[in-house]
Order: sequence, then C-alpha cells, then structure tokens
Amino acid sequence: MKHYLPYAVSIALAILLLHQCQKYNHNTTIANQNQAALTDSLKHYQNKLGTTTASIKTLQATHKKQLSALLGKDREIEKLKQEFANIKTVVKYKTVTQFDTIKVFFEQPIREYDFVRAGKVNHKHYSFSYSADNVGFTLEDLTIPNKVTIITGVKRKWFLGKQYITTDVTNSNPYVTVTNLKAAEVQIPQPWYKKWYVWLAAGFVTSTVIAN
Repeated sequence: MKHYLPYAVSIALAILLLHQCQKYNHNTTIANQNQAALTDSLKHYQNKLGTTTASIKTLQATHKKQLSALLGKDREIEKLKQEFANIKTVVKYKTVTQFDTIKVFFEQPIREYDFVRAGKVNHKHYSFSYSADNVGFTLEDLTIPNKVTIITGVKRKWFLGKQYITTDVTNSNPYVTVTNLKAAEVQIPQPWYKKWYVWLAAGFVTSTVIAN
C-alpha cells in the first residue's frame, strides 16, 4: 500500500492542477469578455416584432466589489443595492420620449376674440414649446427624459429570514409608472464534469485502482 501512495498523491495533485487550470481559463475568458463589453457601443436593430431593440454586451462580475468596479461610481445603484442581500443582475439605461408636434383643435373656435399666446416650459422631468390661438393649441418638441435601473437579486426581511428572488425597476422620472412587470431567470446548471465531487471521486477511484 505504501508503495502506491506516491502515485495516488501524484494523481490527486494532477487532478487539482487540472481543476486550477480550468478555473484560470474560465476567469481569463470572463476577463476578455468584460474587456469587450467595456468597449462595446450601444446598437439598435429591428427585432422579430418589427420594433427596435437596443443591445449591448453584458459585463460579468463574481462579487459585489467587482460589480461596483465594473459599473463605476453610481450613487443611485449603490443605494438601491443595499436593499438586496445578494445581487444577480444590474441594468441601467436612459430613455427620451419625444413628440415633434401635437395639435389640438377646439370643438368650437373662440370667435369673440382673436389672440395668440406662445412660450416654452423647461422642467427637470419634461420640456416643451406651446402656442395657442382662438382655434386651438399646439405643443412642440415635447421631451420626457427618464433613467431606469433594473436590479434582480435575493431579498430577505432580516439577516436570518427566508430568501426570495426579486426584480426591482426604478424610474428617475416620477411621472413614469411601471404598470406591468414580469421577470424570469433561466437557471443554467453546472456541467457534471465541472463539479468538485466528481473530481474527488475520480481521484479516489484512480488511487484505489492503482493501489490494488
């Protein structure tokens, strides 16, 4: 038995080294993908529904500190992250709703007076130009900006409480309301040959065969 012990140790070390190499290759792949994602630009394409989809490569993080480093300093995200025990995904994007011209005619024109009024309204959450006369009014360059933050993660009511996965959507514009929301996560199982106990069993079986 002692004669075969060095062989068993060598095989176990070889399996451990192979596992570490696999882990290194995995981390290198993620690093390369993150580098590509950091330099990627926003793309728009026409989807199967006939509408426009915005697309960009996704950053991958293994822990909260790395997530913060990849996303950069963002006070809003940092505050929202505090509501989660564990973060799975973070998405942040900006939208601008624009209308070039909106004309509204009165059902009954104001014939007693002829008048014209015009002006501009610049607000943090909306802006537009307007004009009105005795037959109706017109809105031009109506713009409604909004920043949306979507966080999916694990929440619990207290540090030992039951965990549940949740998706939160937060709008920066108080005049924008989420009326319907559906969220689903696809669980990708780890291949059986990558699990630690498979490597342990392989090493044990190999060492047993050699010993016998």
